[in-house]
Order: sequence, then C-alpha cells, then structure tokens
Amino acid sequence: MTFTNDLYPRAYNNNWRIIPAIVKKGASIGANATILCGVTIGRYAMVGAGAVVIENVPDFGLVYGNPARLQEEICIQYDSPP
Repeated sequence: MTFTNDLYPRAYNNNWRIIPAIVKKGASIGANATILCGVTIGRYAMVGAGAVVIENVPDFGLVYGNPARLQEEICIQYDSPP
C-alpha cells in the first residue's frame, strides 16, 4: 500500500508539512491501496486491494474502489477453542 503525506504536493513548497494517516487496531489494507493523508482507517476495518481512500473509514467498515466507498459493515467473530 501507499500512504501519501501532503495534501498539496508540489516540487517546491515552503509551507510543506507532513499530515499523517491513522490506522487503528486490527485494520487490514489490501495490496496497492492508496491512503491519502489525514484519513483514519477505523478499528478492524478492511480496505480492498487497489482502493484509493480519500475519506475516513468507520470501525468495521469494508471499502473498495476508486474512490473507495463504504460497501458494508463487517463483524469479527471469534470461535472459542475446541
């Protein structure tokens, strides 16, 4: 995946500053996804391969596409050991 770090990239800019993206616990990001700076990927959210994420992804959200759109909410089920 790729994280961007500048909202207005230019070859030369005196006002350049890093804007982080936040990935919360348990989130999964697919191959070749691009995450724009300032975006938060919620807890246990999933980002599909090749997605371009330009908005925050809610907890347990599944997003994919260009631009990435919320498709559904997913849940985590833990099976108890036998």
